[in-house]
Amino acid sequence: MTLMRAVRCFGFGGQHRLVTDQPVPEPGPGEVLVRVDLTGICAADRAMHDGTGPWALNFPFTPGHEFTGTVVALGQGAAERHGLAEGDRAIAELNITHGNDFYRQRGLYHLTDTMDVLGATMDGGWAEYMLYPANAVIHKVPDSLSDRAACYTEPLANAIHGVQRANIQFDDVVIVSGAGPIGMGMVQAARLKTPRKLILVNPGAAKRDLGLRLGADMAFAPDDPQLDAAVRDLTHGRGADIYLEASGQTAAFTRGLTLLRKRGTLVVFGVYKQPVAVDLNIFGEFKELNILGGHLAPFTYATALDLMARGLIDGDACVTHVLPLEAFAEALTRKPETGEVQIKVALNPRQ
Repeated sequence: MTLMRAVRCFGFGGQHRLVTDQPVPEPGPGEVLVRVDLTGICAADRAMHDGTGPWALNFPFTPGHEFTGTVVALGQGAAERHGLAEGDRAIAELNITHGNDFYRQRGLYHLTDTMDVLGATMDGGWAEYMLYPANAVIHKVPDSLSDRAACYTEPLANAIHGVQRANIQFDDVVIVSGAGPIGMGMVQAARLKTPRKLILVNPGAAKRDLGLRLGADMAFAPDDPQLDAAVRDLTHGRGADIYLEASGQTAAFTRGLTLLRKRGTLVVFGVYKQPVAVDLNIFGEFKELNILGGHLAPFTYATALDLMARGLIDGDACVTHVLPLEAFAEALTRKPETGEVQIKVALNPRQ
């Protein structure tokens, strides 16, 4: 039996440990074994680590749902099923769906009632090797993409789904709230929709500067009165057309309610640790708002890979820190220094 290093989660609230005796899985029929080249850390992973996440899971498991790997072995029929060969670089979508329920029949496979999740209910990428299940949706990584960019595919695919939900039009004034991995992806994806003005809202100045380089027309801190003035000036006092909330902060959600015009659209794409109290009259009586949720990345992984491969979205700029697998605890709790841009922190199991 061949053994490998892996980070195992034995419970929420700081119960992650690096083990060195985890068996390297063997691929069964339709399954793909990859050597993990790079694996990201998500806000959801941090919520698992600090015990603030809203999920109930069985332990132990290997976290990590953002990853890219090189195929090292294929189970029976896997090459034909997935169009892969040994040596190919590939990623798998994190949600593994089963059955044929109401949602899958309608193409909403990311909402199905029968779902496994790589890095949660199934072992993920915080290891030297991992299995892509037979039912996984697997995508080859274009040769032109770095491991950093490939590792960014999952959050970018989420960002693209949120932008698609917003249905941005040419004359829209669009606000993106939050400059984390999904927020920065939304900035870049929304820019490709060519709205009239694209505004980034984020507390940290360094991230705002990067957002301007990646496509935002303007950038403000959430409490900057110039934000309100700019939106008023751009819209003759109406308010913004679209507000994409990717920060996961309840205050950012309520800020969006004040910045949007009547019949504006708010897309909620964060994982929130606190409930929000809000006057529901804003939704109906006063503004007749469109409030849309965003969850996962249906049909957008391939789009994310294509846009990065064509140089239309910069994935490398969004993976700002890479640490060895042994430094997972530091990576989970790392805070940026003053003036430092920290967006996506990733682990390299090959170091």
